[in-house]
Amino acid sequence: MKALYFDPILGVSGDMILAALIDLGISKDYLKKKLSFIPKFEIIVSRVSKNGVSARNVQFKIRTKISEKEFIPLINKSTLPSTIKSMATKIIHRIFAVEKKVHRARQLHLHELADADTLLDIVGTLVAIDYLNVDKIYSKPMKVGKGFIKTVEGNMPAFNFATAELLKGYPVEFMPISAELTTPTGAAIISTIAESKDDLSLSKINGIGLGAGTMDIEGYPNLLRIFVGEVPRTSGDECLVIETNIDDMNPQDYDILFERLYKAGALEVFLSPIIMKHSRPGTLLTVLCKSGDTKITDILFNETTTLGLRMQRMKRLTLERRIIKLPSPYGTIRVKVVTYGRKRRFSLEYQDLKKMALKNNISIRRLRAELTRLVEKKSGAQPL
Repeated sequence: MKALYFDPILGVSGDMILAALIDLGISKDYLKKKLSFIPKFEIIVSRVSKNGVSARNVQFKIRTKISEKEFIPLINKSTLPSTIKSMATKIIHRIFAVEKKVHRARQLHLHELADADTLLDIVGTLVAIDYLNVDKIYSKPMKVGKGFIKTVEGNMPAFNFATAELLKGYPVEFMPISAELTTPTGAAIISTIAESKDDLSLSKINGIGLGAGTMDIEGYPNLLRIFVGEVPRTSGDECLVIETNIDDMNPQDYDILFERLYKAGALEVFLSPIIMKHSRPGTLLTVLCKSGDTKITDILFNETTTLGLRMQRMKRLTLERRIIKLPSPYGTIRVKVVTYGRKRRFSLEYQDLKKMALKNNISIRRLRAELTRLVEKKSGAQPL
């Protein structure tokens, strides 16, 4: 599976992303042609050295003022694919919403952001990634600075307010540098399009691009590195495992507990019979979730009789999967398709089977057998 992997060595900005993609082999002329809906601009690409390492630098020469209000209409009128249009719009809306929130202003102004540069960085990045035709996009945690920097509005945190808002829920690493290492545009692009993964393994590296930032920071190479390579179809990540032993709870109460935990974002919830102190039968309640969100722990303390929780991080290995919908004589059924190597397997959504069986007054066993044969014939996959 072909993947793009962002490695913010010191930080990231919109122009650094585009520069690294050009260094990967995306033609400047190709970008210029695809971005021709934006009037009167030039792309200037050069080579620079950062701490002895050669990298690309990108700048725009813009001859026409483009206001923030024109961004979305220009994109919508372009001939770009709908996928690029929708993703560009999503990124721009996120930046606009954060800027309005931070400055509590009715009229939007991008402050430290160069207006037309922002548009070109965002759309240019999406055009370049579309050209690479990757299956997955990942990124290491974002790098951010400490201390304060001078801005047009006075001394402000190096990890500025807008960037911090855009990186909510995304891992960051603080560097001992008083500089804006990650800009709002860079944060918005990567946190929107890339899944954070610090320990990704590439089975093969096909290309490397280096994009240079404008600042020279003593002792550090101000670079963004992008890898294009192959990753296995299995996907590894981490999850939080929360456990507690219970021996004094009404079993009927587990029903609503499960519903509330799944609604709060739990990945999996299950019960295991155990023998506790004094040979008392009990229940081991296990919850898998992405992070230590207090919503999960609040539910466990409010809805169960537990007095304490055990929590540990675990690595997961998951197969690639997707949900497809297929028509049948009994209605549309959702099918989970799993891929491993060249093998494709599937399972039928139980809730759909249940509804169909009740509606059509048919045995669920007979229905499952009939629809399994139908899906096998239509999809070419094998049942799990």
